[in-house]
Amino acid sequence: MNRALKILVVLLGLLVGKASALDWETGGDVRYYQFLTLENLPGQREHSEFGVLRLKASSWLSDAWSFEVHGVLEATAPARAAVSSIATGGTRRYFDLEADLKDDPDLFVGAEIDRLTLRLDQPGYRLTIGRQAVTWGVNYFWPALDLFAPFAPQRIDRDYKPGVDAVRLTVPTGDFSEWDLILAGQGRDFSEDFSLAVLRRWNVRLSDLGLMAGSFHRDVVLGGFFVTDWAGYGVRGEIAYTRSGDDFDDRLDRDSFWRGSLGLDRQLNEDWMLTTELAWNGFGTDTAAQYLAFAQADRISRGEVNALGQLYLGTSLAWQAHPLLTVNTTLLANLDDQSMLLQPGATWSLSDESSLLFGLILGFGDDLSPGGVPRSEYGAVPATAWASLKFYF
Repeated sequence: MNRALKILVVLLGLLVGKASALDWETGGDVRYYQFLTLENLPGQREHSEFGVLRLKASSWLSDAWSFEVHGVLEATAPARAAVSSIATGGTRRYFDLEADLKDDPDLFVGAEIDRLTLRLDQPGYRLTIGRQAVTWGVNYFWPALDLFAPFAPQRIDRDYKPGVDAVRLTVPTGDFSEWDLILAGQGRDFSEDFSLAVLRRWNVRLSDLGLMAGSFHRDVVLGGFFVTDWAGYGVRGEIAYTRSGDDFDDRLDRDSFWRGSLGLDRQLNEDWMLTTELAWNGFGTDTAAQYLAFAQADRISRGEVNALGQLYLGTSLAWQAHPLLTVNTTLLANLDDQSMLLQPGATWSLSDESSLLFGLILGFGDDLSPGGVPRSEYGAVPATAWASLKFYF
């Protein structure tokens, strides 16, 4: 039996039988998505489904040691439908804790352990070992410092980040101030895909500041961030410089590059919330004809960089229309090729444990050329309607 399945069986045993002297906290959730892709030609429709079951268990092993594990079972029909990427995503890990249970053109079913952590809490530090979620960036759409499995800007489901196999040491130095040191295996070849980085975060009155330095996949990365309040606006900014260690980047003339983003949050009134973000991606290109070449870069396929162009603007407007209903619209714009991705949607709270979500994905811009070459980043995205049901237990 695959290692992932063995661990999943153990987890199920804990949830059903709780055959342990420890006091386990258990729970989970079910998320189900339906997608309907609306093609340009009349009568052309493509329907796909995505579902995921997450089981969670955690316990204190002693006064200082705690343990947490998440088992995940997911299914996509047809297999690995591209549109499901707006609701889910993965990342490369060092340990093999995944299994493909069924993989044919009509259906993919997979199981994985997405969290598996042992944590030691001491007055002067916190040590976390195992598969865990890590977030270092402060911006929403295009964070420059989040090099551990960042969300793609178009993701509509951000309940869980993919876990990263890592050893993490956090040392508090005051209120909202700390050192954060991480050693991670972000691929099966540790010599090629290990990461070792440190983030220094400190608080000054209404502002949080941070400096980061590290090695990621043979790259050297330096960066920093700030978060502050200014005249009623939440202001967030981050910037990173990358010295590439990837030979493929040399062919793209990207042996070094800068990335950064600046975001603003504003509570317009008690019902309306606005978020906007301007981003620069120095790794990308301002020529759409080069998108295919840049898309082959490893940092694109591993999800570290989620943009092919260089200059972007993202805006999200949320309206609390009713205590149980939230309506939101997100617009992502590639300012180089003038293409846009519009994502209107709504969330209806059915109960404290369940909610119904639905929305649209609309791409605007130049379509593919007759030869299949992209002429814009978002122009070839097909119009898609989606609906989701989430249940937590």
